[in-house]
Parts: sequence; structure tokens; C-alpha cells
Amino acid sequence: MRWGLIVKPNDEEAEKLARELLEILREEGEVYVEKGFAKVLGTKGFSREDINRLADTVVTIGGDGTILFALEKIEKPIFAVNCSAMGFLTEVDAKFAKSGIDKIIKGDYNVEERDRLKVILGRKRVEDATNEITVQTAQVSKMIEFSLSVDGELIERLRADGVIIATPTGATGYALSVGGPIVDPSVHVAIIAPIAPFKLASRPWIVPIDKRICVELSEKSKVAKLVIDGRNTYDVKPRDRVCVTLSERKSRFVRFGETFYQTVRLKLVR
Repeated sequence: MRWGLIVKPNDEEAEKLARELLEILREEGEVYVEKGFAKVLGTKGFSREDINRLADTVVTIGGDGTILFALEKIEKPIFAVNCSAMGFLTEVDAKFAKSGIDKIIKGDYNVEERDRLKVILGRKRVEDATNEITVQTAQVSKMIEFSLSVDGELIERLRADGVIIATPTGATGYALSVGGPIVDPSVHVAIIAPIAPFKLASRPWIVPIDKRICVELSEKSKVAKLVIDGRNTYDVKPRDRVCVTLSERKSRFVRFGETFYQTVRLKLVR
């Protein structure tokens, strides 16, 4: 079996566990270590693109940020080990990592596929979003003005701090904090959630994820930022348009049986 290994940087706990798992993985096949952790080990490292091409399964050790870093370039199944405070997307905590590897080796697991968003800024396709995109003010305490449309039909004009467009995976993240719903990831929808709208009647929308959802800054709006999964940032100027729709790429996670509802109950309802 061929493994990829991606580790949260500058985290002693994650690096310690990664060293232990690396020995186990090497006994079971080839291991392609991402460049960041390979530098710590003093060994040859591989890019995320290389890992996506070469590995069968990718092990991430860290939290949700480490997973999103991996998914930016990787479509292979990800076995996510939590060494973080929340780790909502992870499958097991650190103490169960070795038993999880054993289950994968035995084939005692399934692969869950989740939708991503294809993101277009102007005419350029940028990174896909696993969790969400935000179009948000670039100036603290200054609202932006924009319109929202679905398949070319205007649904709302707003003055707000911004707007979030999330997948069901991202519904339990930033979108949840601004009043968006929790969505079962097997439902193929996108959530449109305004951020601090200056409009009493403005509420989140749920629309089919294969619709084309566009945010267009008005001519007199302040400048904004497009942020993808909290990682990649682009400038958005007045009259610029950001559009999203269903990506042909999927996020794939190794699962052992715990349901989405169990995860919500254990990690959010407390």
C-alpha cells in the first residue's frame, strides 16, 4: 500500500505522533512524506501534487486546517488524525491513530465523498473550496455593497460585512457562527449566509449546489477580499464578480462508522 503523510507544522505533539506512525506505515508499504515534515526529518519530501499522484491513502495529523491544506491539492482518501482542539473533520483522536491504521490495512473502512465548490473570480478559476468562500470587507468596520444571484436571477442586494457561501462540510464552520444551519453532508446544497447584514429581513439561503451562485460588488462598494477555506486570499474590486458552483472534484474521507450526527453531538453540542 502507498501512503501519503501530512503533518501540522510546528506542533510537537503532531510531530511526535507522526514519527511513531511513520514507522508503522513504512512496514506496510511506500510512504510519501509532505515537504514540510520531511524537512523536520531531514529526508526527501514530496509536494501535495506528488502525494495525490502517488499515494493510495493520505494520513493527516493535526486538525481541520491540516486537512484543508491537504485537500487543496489532494483527491485521494484522507485518514485524518486529530491533534487539535476541535478537529471536526478528523476521524480519530491521536490515541486511536494506530488502531485506525490497522483498520485501513485490513480494509475495514469506507470512503465518504463530499461536494466541493468550484470558484471563479472574474474569468479565472482559482482554488476549489472544501468548506466555504467568503467575500468580505477589506477594511475594518466598513461595509461592502453587493448583489447575490442564482443562475443569473437576482435574489438580494445587500450592505454587509460580507457573505459566506458554504458546502455542507463548511456549514458547521464559519457559516454556523453567523446563523447558518447545520446540514447533513449527504445533501447536495450550498448555504448562502450574509455576515452582519444591514437589513433586518436578510436571512441565510439554501440552494442546490449545482446552481451558479454569484456575488457582484456594486460600483460604489468598498474593496473586498475573497477568502477560500480561510487560507487563500484575493482582492475583489467594485464591479468584480465571484461565482461558485459544484466542482467536479470531491473531498474523500476515510470513515469507520461514526455518523455525522454523532460527530455533531460529540463536538458541537456541549
